[in-house]
Amino acid sequence: MKRLAPLLLLVPSTAAANPADMFGFGARGAGMGGAQVAVADDSSATYYNPARLAGGDDIRIDVGYQLAIPTLEVDGEDTNVDWSRGMTIGLLVPGRVAGRRIAIGAGIGLPDQHLTRTRSQPSPRPRFAYYDNRPQRLFLSADVAFELVPGLTIGGGLAYLSSTQGTVNLQGLIGFPQPEASDLELAINVDLETIRYPHLGVAWSATPWLDLGLSYRGGFVLELDLAFRIDGDVGLPDQEPVVDEGFLALTTASQDLFQPAQLTAGAAMRVTPRLTTAFDLAFHRWSTFDNPAARLAIDLDVGQFNDLVNLPPGLPLPRPHFHDTIVPRLGVEHRTWERADGAALRLRGGYVYEPTPAPEQIGATNFIDNDRHIMSVGAGFEWPGLGALIPRPFAIDAFVALTLLDGRDHAKLSPVDPTGDYRADGRVLAGGLTSKWRF
Repeated sequence: MKRLAPLLLLVPSTAAANPADMFGFGARGAGMGGAQVAVADDSSATYYNPARLAGGDDIRIDVGYQLAIPTLEVDGEDTNVDWSRGMTIGLLVPGRVAGRRIAIGAGIGLPDQHLTRTRSQPSPRPRFAYYDNRPQRLFLSADVAFELVPGLTIGGGLAYLSSTQGTVNLQGLIGFPQPEASDLELAINVDLETIRYPHLGVAWSATPWLDLGLSYRGGFVLELDLAFRIDGDVGLPDQEPVVDEGFLALTTASQDLFQPAQLTAGAAMRVTPRLTTAFDLAFHRWSTFDNPAARLAIDLDVGQFNDLVNLPPGLPLPRPHFHDTIVPRLGVEHRTWERADGAALRLRGGYVYEPTPAPEQIGATNFIDNDRHIMSVGAGFEWPGLGALIPRPFAIDAFVALTLLDGRDHAKLSPVDPTGDYRADGRVLAGGLTSKWRF
């Protein structure tokens, strides 16, 4: 039983969320600090603002690869948060209905390290709440956009993920007082339940030099519900059992992943024919974040020994007391070089300040989070085509981004706190390429 108990915390949970929240979706947006609500012009609009899908006339297929390497430390020791790496794929298909633009789009972030990733930890153990389970997630969305009047579009869609419910059952004979005499059959059952959350957007070309956008992404909680049960007799083979038809049942419910609801307003200004600046301001509703640690419930029947077993009720989990945050993003794009045939080079840069939603961890919880400064640079090379082989324009975008976490000290109120005082800091290096094709 001791060997099997960890299984209960490691049964995988198939889930999808948004590593794009941390590292961007597509190289152009990431190179501009994610300030894309009013300026996204490719299939990445499926993530940033679905209303921006209805802005062109070409079918687009965008394929890329992104990598993020976190180095997050507690008292100088690496906490071994997983890398985030994998492909990004986007599809945009435009059209017209009654003279108005319409488009459908789909986006997927496909990690190549883990398609599923679950980790449930004890509440006192320090963890980086923002990064803990989020870097390795399958992102999938499907959207549609409509042009209401010239220059004004709306869009929306759904993103999908799955919640896990699983059971581990052992049935047979539990050897007592000789454990090696046990004879148990193992059965594992896992059920997946689909979870959906909405994504909505509005885009308005207010003037020839100013675009505005508004985007809403729904929040969700991904729960991990697991059960472990042993049914059988306690005793030795071919002897009268010490306990007849006893059982031990343990259930655990934990929060595997949390995404705050997000409302983002953005503006993009063409300062000159070559220079575009973009600014986004996002509201993240972290105040609904609950303690993600496992909640355990134990029930058992050991026959004549029931009166000797006293299982005290579990203590309530302390609340994390996260608060809502406002996140500004600034991006620039400059068309540095161009030719008459359409070849061009664009240089990009971005900056994000993301304040932490977490208070100082002075009590029983240890949900580490720090203020973050994200600086990014990028470039995009556009080409009109390569003759009959590739007759339509294509582009290659690249970016590199560095996230710096402000160092933060956590001093416990209790001098006998089992975790004690500690300091948390770190950095994340990210980069990626996206190839963009028109048909």
